[in-house]
Amino acid sequence: MPASEHRIVVYRPPLPPALSDELVAFWQEIFQTDYQPFRGVLNGEESEYNQDAFYLVQESGRTVGSAHLTLAGSNPELGGLGEVATTSEFRGRGLATALCTRARDDFRQAGGQALFLGTVNPDAARLYHRLGWRKMAGANAMAFISDRRSPEAFLVDYFRDGSNSTVATGSMAARVPMIPLIFVPHDWQLMDANIGLISTRYADQNSCMMLYPRYAALAKDGFGTWFCARSSHGRTVGLASARLDGAGGCQMDGFAHHCYQDTWETLIAAASDWAIARGATSCWIRVSREDEQKIGLCEALGFRPAGDAEPYAIGTRQVPALRLEKTRST
Repeated sequence: MPASEHRIVVYRPPLPPALSDELVAFWQEIFQTDYQPFRGVLNGEESEYNQDAFYLVQESGRTVGSAHLTLAGSNPELGGLGEVATTSEFRGRGLATALCTRARDDFRQAGGQALFLGTVNPDAARLYHRLGWRKMAGANAMAFISDRRSPEAFLVDYFRDGSNSTVATGSMAARVPMIPLIFVPHDWQLMDANIGLISTRYADQNSCMMLYPRYAALAKDGFGTWFCARSSHGRTVGLASARLDGAGGCQMDGFAHHCYQDTWETLIAAASDWAIARGATSCWIRVSREDEQKIGLCEALGFRPAGDAEPYAIGTRQVPALRLEKTRST
């Protein structure tokens, strides 16, 4: 049956429990990834922060094709597309094209400007390219820009306002808005060691919609947290993280867009305050020895060299790292 003859049904959270169970199993089988943590989205736990829509093609009472559109509640100009999947027996019939076209068109009609997705599949990338998505530099990710600008031109204009920013504890509201910030090529190699985040200037970023879960996981057990800086125009312009190390210290890290570099100090201060409130006697940052600017900024805040830190990889290259530490008496 041609894809045009399949009816696309749109579901919005909370989904019926039986359908949630089916989709979790469907995606786990196709992507070979644990989708149990995704149940919160299906159950509507993020409805206060994001608008999710699940586009499904169903045959004989079961799902055979899907796509998932997320609109950022606080930044409706941004969206993410994920869970584009088709069962093996229905591939080659145009279902993925039909599903992505419908989600893309709904996004554009809602006033969306940039719709992001990630893929490492060359065949899928060719499909997305035909539908208007364009590869982002330094990433296995693509962006559909509604007015047909390049992703690079969109990012430059998006962060151009240069307004003041405020810092608050991170939340589900940042699921999509953190994507453009992370995809900007930053000068620092190691942007956040707590989640292994490396600048797209130095290494391909393979995550897109899975970036937020990496931050959310820090706070899952109560031994970590993260912070988000937002400009007065609502852009996410900086991120920071903190994780108690179990030895009386707290590892922290963070970065900000270069137009909002002043907010980096506020982010680190928020992480330090969180650590001290939980009894940490020292705070430390794992910094690339090649990120001289970041080392200088840390030292200006009272962090001091405390020996080598575990190196990290950029491709096949092992990059040496430095531990910068600040004790409560410093």
